[in-house]
Amino acid sequence: MTERTQPDSAAPGSSDPEKVHTFDLIDEVPGAFRDGADPDGTGPDDTDGADTDAAAEPEAEAAPRVPGRAAVALAGARSAVGRTVRRGGAAVRRRVPATRRGRALLAGGTAAVVVVAVVAGVLVDGALRERALLATPSGTRSLAEKPTEQWSVELENPISATLVRMPGVLAVVGDAKVQGLDPATGEVRWTVDVADAVDCGPLGTLGVGGPLGALPVEKLVCVTTSEDGDRGVTVIEPDGGSTTRELDPGAMVQPAPDGGLIHLELAGGEHEQEPVVVDKVGTPHLPKGFVAPDLTVRVEDAATGAERWSADVAAGPADANLCVTYTSGPEDPDTPTPVLDLAGSVYGDLSNGVLEIDGCGVSAAFLLDGTRLDDPKDMTDAPAGGVTGSFTALPDGGWAGPDPAAAAAGTAGQVVHLPDGETLRLDGQVLVPWATDGRDPGLLLERVGVHTEARSTEGRDAGEQLWNAPVLRATDLLARVAGTGVVVDELGPVRGIDLGTGAERWTLDPDVLGLGDGTWDVSSLVFGAFTDGDTLLLPVSGDPAGGDSGLRLVAIDLRDGSVRWEIDQDTPYTQLVSVDGYLAQITQQGVVGLG
Repeated sequence: MTERTQPDSAAPGSSDPEKVHTFDLIDEVPGAFRDGADPDGTGPDDTDGADTDAAAEPEAEAAPRVPGRAAVALAGARSAVGRTVRRGGAAVRRRVPATRRGRALLAGGTAAVVVVAVVAGVLVDGALRERALLATPSGTRSLAEKPTEQWSVELENPISATLVRMPGVLAVVGDAKVQGLDPATGEVRWTVDVADAVDCGPLGTLGVGGPLGALPVEKLVCVTTSEDGDRGVTVIEPDGGSTTRELDPGAMVQPAPDGGLIHLELAGGEHEQEPVVVDKVGTPHLPKGFVAPDLTVRVEDAATGAERWSADVAAGPADANLCVTYTSGPEDPDTPTPVLDLAGSVYGDLSNGVLEIDGCGVSAAFLLDGTRLDDPKDMTDAPAGGVTGSFTALPDGGWAGPDPAAAAAGTAGQVVHLPDGETLRLDGQVLVPWATDGRDPGLLLERVGVHTEARSTEGRDAGEQLWNAPVLRATDLLARVAGTGVVVDELGPVRGIDLGTGAERWTLDPDVLGLGDGTWDVSSLVFGAFTDGDTLLLPVSGDPAGGDSGLRLVAIDLRDGSVRWEIDQDTPYTQLVSVDGYLAQITQQGVVGLG
């Protein structure tokens, strides 16, 4: 039976008030009987259904068809379910208080349970959000109030010291040792002695702002060189345990994540420096018939030497400028002279979750699991030509890099590889956030020409344009927190925008951060970004003109863009890290904890 409802102007999803919804009224439910009897002939209280209407004499009709076994089994099952439901309902009714006061107490208790459940859910959600926030390189504890110095550790030579984020530990590399500090109290938990000449990491670029911040190091790898020239590698665990082994004095190595060690080895054995021809204008030229050697990239376990992965990078045509280094001879120490230096020209840049290799005739880019990102068959593909930083890992997983098809067409498009394997081709450049709250908003921002767009990264909608802001000329995405994006506009202002719509929420005068006309060089004026989910902390240059070497810490309220507080510092050092949400900083005296 079908019944027509009255016109409903509020019909969900309907813009037509005359649209009529229809639905079917079911006359009978299979297995249910109008007289209340079950299919097995029993009444509602397990009484015999035949006695309930004995006076009714049925009219003569054809003999009923005998039900099959399946029908009998189905009817029996329905009967059992019906009896169970009725008995369960009766049991509940017997336990409901008979008095008004009892029923009121029951209702109050039920409400209290609901409230407790809601509060517990909120607390659990808050705990999960805080955990996600503090797991990011930019996550901190409350920034509502201006932080003060909580502890300090003196160093003999702070300018050469390095701060490293390890799980639950702040590692301080300096003064020929590595110290593990409690990030909350500054207590020295352990100390590992290393040589003066030490390269510990992997580390990001120090003193320069940018996406992803100081990524945590599960195991700290330190490549050391003694006064006698002996080389070794020491692997330090978060609890201070360490392992050391010797290295070949001529090996080209550098620290890698997860206790790894990167080896770069040129084919053909050792390559000595050789003179090159220099023309009248000082341009070096490679020897006639010169062929650059191939390169093998190998990542091994730093503690044991066991190989994790390796890849061969075939050499192509060489640019002389990428094959030479400059040295000063004893005859003329003030005049640098170019020499063919194949080993010295090889460069490995490990940043933003990507290893980029460049050198004489060779270039390649790899993810940390060995996945090659560039096209091995295309010698002009990035990072060729000494240009690194073309690829970057994304905070929510996946990576972005140049789109060869766009490059062939003369455009600046990028390709984004999402964690689920989906590939997106962008018309512009992805804006990677400097600071996040650890939650994936399901979208990314990109700069297309001079305007800003947002694209979905979720499921079947991945790649779909969500909004377009023609008047927003974003150059950097300083933060992506709780639905708000903080971008630097090339026209000057720092803007807070709604990530879901692109609508502007607030603006901040760029002079507050000392940007002035430097909106295209933000990373040299802003040295990082940190957030507690409500406030954005930016360490910025104390004097953008370069007259003074101080540092300013500026805290911005993410709700309205107002400045919550500022701290002017005399320290010329820009190393500021967060470990488990606790801030630590290099100063002119050593390391201090802020809170």
